[in-house]
Amino acid sequence: MDLVFCTEARFVRRSSGVVYSIDGGLTNSLWERYLRKFGHVYVMARVLLDDDYPINDKDLASNERVSFIDLPYYVGPIQYLKVRRKLNKIVAANLMSGCVYICRVPGEIGTLMARHLKKNGMPYGVEVVGDPWDVFAPGAVRHPLRVYFRYRGTHDLKQTVAQANAALYVTEYQLQKRYPISNSVFSISASNVQICSCNLPSSGKKLYKKKEYNLLSVGSLEQMYKAPDVVLQALALLKTRGVDCKLTWLGEGKHKEAMRKLASTLHISNDVIFKGNVSRDEVDETLRNTDLFLLVSRTEGLPRALIEAMAMGLPCIGTQVGGIPELLDEQVLIPVDDSQALTDKIEFLLNHIEAIDKQASRNYEFAKKYYDSILQQKRESFYQYLISIVK
Repeated sequence: MDLVFCTEARFVRRSSGVVYSIDGGLTNSLWERYLRKFGHVYVMARVLLDDDYPINDKDLASNERVSFIDLPYYVGPIQYLKVRRKLNKIVAANLMSGCVYICRVPGEIGTLMARHLKKNGMPYGVEVVGDPWDVFAPGAVRHPLRVYFRYRGTHDLKQTVAQANAALYVTEYQLQKRYPISNSVFSISASNVQICSCNLPSSGKKLYKKKEYNLLSVGSLEQMYKAPDVVLQALALLKTRGVDCKLTWLGEGKHKEAMRKLASTLHISNDVIFKGNVSRDEVDETLRNTDLFLLVSRTEGLPRALIEAMAMGLPCIGTQVGGIPELLDEQVLIPVDDSQALTDKIEFLLNHIEAIDKQASRNYEFAKKYYDSILQQKRESFYQYLISIVK
């Protein structure tokens, strides 16, 4: 049986027909999890036809068993409104009986497809990977219609999930509480992280006293979801306290230059490296050289970057938002938008070797439940259920 996968992710197609993921999130390595159960995967998504758009060869997203149903390429609400009618026509024209449909939500495309499927009496499953209530929280997005997007997105997601025939949540309980399924509907929790145990260390990292510590944070700078401003403010405060740290930030986006300027204003430009988007190998190498991982997001589903850091045996600090409290010890959680609390927590851990080593060991063991070999069993039960109700 074939799968139609509807996603908000964006792709670029070369004139040769080959398709690449723009952000590196949905590539052939990820499609493998679906191809174990489905003969062919049709990806319905925004696709840009462009031979010059910069891409990484490792982000190849099409092959002989994965093809794309190209939707008009748009970015932002204004462009969306311009192509909405065309989107509806393409979605309606590509309703194929005998296929499994999975809508990755939140997002306009998954929501739109779910409505068409419901209208035509066709079953669908949802992969719930985020929360618009948090995504459009104050400080996370700067847009004049932020409040409208917050309420509308939350309403649409609740409706889409409530009407689904099966649901896979990336969290254990956070998203389930806000976006519940209907009674007796099949549901399961399984993160969308990909961790292979073959590339991991044999134990949690041991910290030792040194003059300067390496901090790492990962996340797109296209929006302020990951609170880079809070991290920079904490780094400046640490410097005034005589705690010397170097911060590496992995991730690209329109706010990177503003964050460079903030670092300059805070007199920490020499203490921060904005590396942008890097290869998987460089991510792994950076993790190996890190002493403490920070994820102080304003919004989250179940963060893959955090699980990857935990699997590498790193001590971590995170905010009390989304699925982060499901992953980390309560003692290393801080409130959102609190640079003072982040500073205090970093200073405490770096000055208490026993405490930070305990967190590293705890994270290493906890992350084992997110190894791909374990999560794939959960995912396949979700796929199999959808196959059973389509037959």
